[in-house]
Amino acid sequence: MKKFDPKRPLWLYKLREYLLLFDGSSEEERMLAYRYGWHIFSSNRHHFEDFAHFIRRRKWFIYLSLIYPIILTFLSLLLAVSVLTIDVTLKVPMALIFSGITAGIIYNLIGNTLKNIRETGIFLKYVDPTEKLANFREFETLDILDREAAHQFYENMRAKRDYTQIEALENRLDKTEKLLALDFLLGEPGILNELINKLCLDQNCSLSKEGVYRVLGEVLTASSDNIKKDITKRVIEIRSGECLSPKRIDQLRNVKAIFNQAKLGSKAGEIDRLIDTMESPRVGLKNGVEYH
Repeated sequence: MKKFDPKRPLWLYKLREYLLLFDGSSEEERMLAYRYGWHIFSSNRHHFEDFAHFIRRRKWFIYLSLIYPIILTFLSLLLAVSVLTIDVTLKVPMALIFSGITAGIIYNLIGNTLKNIRETGIFLKYVDPTEKLANFREFETLDILDREAAHQFYENMRAKRDYTQIEALENRLDKTEKLLALDFLLGEPGILNELINKLCLDQNCSLSKEGVYRVLGEVLTASSDNIKKDITKRVIEIRSGECLSPKRIDQLRNVKAIFNQAKLGSKAGEIDRLIDTMESPRVGLKNGVEYH
């Protein structure tokens, strides 16, 4: 996690790229490095075009870095054959040793990087959001630490296998399900209601609750009264998972389907655990006898 610290400032990320610190020994390492770089650019409100321009321009700094080991090799050879006052039979072996060490440094430091430069163009074409939106969305779902998913993404990229567009669900979410999905996205149960309260209490916002409910009602095509009831009561009751009706459980499953389709596995898992808790038989003891 330290290598791909999501809180690293943009300038420090760029510096680490120029120093070749993200050029790993495997293809999936580079995929994760691309994903990490786009995360940093995106969190600093940059567009993907800015990130693409940066990783294209980066290759010129890499080419320049080749000059320094070449100079070092030249100076080492020059020193070995002209300055050292040792027997000539030792000068050649020393020159070979210096050259070998330098060649090893170049190979280990630059070898994978040159390969990555060639693949940068392939990567940018593959995830171009204007041409390959489905590929770009798949790229954005990559977890910074998921090497297995990164390997699969790389294999698809090299094989030129495009991802398919996400199809819309046949059954649209109802008003309660939409608010429930928002509440799950935000975090703990009832956090949507807490957020509205904070907005209304914030002097810089000066919002009224009725106004917020009315706007949400317009967005979700529902009356402001129903929005208010759902936010302040129904959503919290559903997320508490106590004595839910089959209808409420079906609503949870519909929200889970949306999260699965969006590849938000952690959120879908939350709903799974909530449903499992409700559907699992309750076992207890009464007078020493087990009952359900």
